[in-house]
Amino acid sequence: MQRELTQLSSDTELLKRELDRSLGFSHWSDPRWKPKRIPVWALDVHRSTLERFQKDDLNTRPWQDWYSRLLRLNTELSTVAEQLFVELQNQNQNRASELYPQWVKQLDMLQKEVEWAKREIDSETRLAFKEAQAHVQNLRLALQLLLLTVIGMALVVVWMGERALRPIGHLRKVVQLITERGVLTSEAKAGLPIMGLSQKDEVSALAREFHQMATTVIEREKTIDFQKDRLEEQNKALLQMGELQKRLQQAEHLAAVGRLSAQVAHEVGNPLHSIGLETELALEMIERAKFEKSAHAISLKQSMQSILSSVERLQKIIQNYLKLSRLTPGTKKPIELKEVLEATLATYANSLEKLKVRVTWNFDEEATHGQVVGDAELIEYAMGNLMRNSLQALETVPAENRMIYISLQNLDGKRVYFNFEDSGPGIPEEIQGNLFKPFFTTKAQGTGLGLSFVKKVFNDLGGDFYLKPHLSDIQGTRFEGYFPLLSKHAQISPEAQA
Repeated sequence: MQRELTQLSSDTELLKRELDRSLGFSHWSDPRWKPKRIPVWALDVHRSTLERFQKDDLNTRPWQDWYSRLLRLNTELSTVAEQLFVELQNQNQNRASELYPQWVKQLDMLQKEVEWAKREIDSETRLAFKEAQAHVQNLRLALQLLLLTVIGMALVVVWMGERALRPIGHLRKVVQLITERGVLTSEAKAGLPIMGLSQKDEVSALAREFHQMATTVIEREKTIDFQKDRLEEQNKALLQMGELQKRLQQAEHLAAVGRLSAQVAHEVGNPLHSIGLETELALEMIERAKFEKSAHAISLKQSMQSILSSVERLQKIIQNYLKLSRLTPGTKKPIELKEVLEATLATYANSLEKLKVRVTWNFDEEATHGQVVGDAELIEYAMGNLMRNSLQALETVPAENRMIYISLQNLDGKRVYFNFEDSGPGIPEEIQGNLFKPFFTTKAQGTGLGLSFVKKVFNDLGGDFYLKPHLSDIQGTRFEGYFPLLSKHAQISPEAQA
């Protein structure tokens, strides 16, 4: 409504100026001046502003009366202004002089009504603002009282909570004592807080029940720990028994090997010795007879020498089996594994060439010059066993796929690692667990002692030998083992060399 009143005041001033310009007394004496009717637009603007007042804005009797007066004054002012224009148009000065004061009075009354409305609106606005301020003040006071009430209630709740939870603190102390000391002794009970297990409230009853439960749990934990220790000891004993059982079985196998080796040495060794002597005697007789150096004589002599070499080799094989059966590591002395491997490759060079086997070796520089302590003949014979097994396996694959890979590497500075791979058909998984057991073989003419002999040679030198998964996608067999390297400052005792 304030906005409509401001617009109405502005429109009233505009109407007053237009009336004064058209019918004002100050222009009557001017001969060039001619009276004019009040512009219709000025009256329409003033009336349209009056019509914008809403019924809700005039909800009281004083404002309704004020609105009626404004409409009446607007109508009367229009009528008197029209009469004044007619009289001035007719140059009836006397009648115009009578109407002019009435017209001015009505115009002043219209302005006064508008000013009264503005003052009333300002008064009502100030009153409403004061009431709003008072209401806000009351709300602020109520909010402060509410805040004080909440703070007071919170303090009361905290105090009551602390009072209610105080026995829980004593229960916590009792629990700590039980945790730290286990079952409470008389001295521990004497150190309990005043509101401990001795009072007859609900929390103390809970503490006593908890104490009894904790005591039972502690006793059970002690029993469980005792039984756990006994179980671990029994498991260790079972493992030791299992290991002893394995060693006993191995000893039984080796004992059988010993008996077999002794029998072989007796049944085969003596005839071999006789064959060797007879061959040497035959060579001497050939030398004394001074046969002509014909092709037959030379061929006969070479055959005799070949027989001697074979006899010596068979005697070494028998000696190696005897060493295996007697669990003796042979004669220990510093050796270089590279030289042993080269000797093995030289021994089987013809067989490798005949089968068209490609041999690849990778010798680490440190591993090449590093020495191990052992019996060179036993190690060479062990490597020979691996080579023979690979050659037999490679006979079953196409010639273009026959490969053997050998490597020596010094990985940690203390051990030299040996790797032996071939591209044969591989070893079935179902027999891999029995691979190193004495007398276990899948060959029709095999003894089952080859791989067990190889593993024993490695173990006797402080190393190990085992089967590993093949690295490449090509089918094959891969063995890996290691020997401890001889320290640069270490010396071999006479007992170890014996």
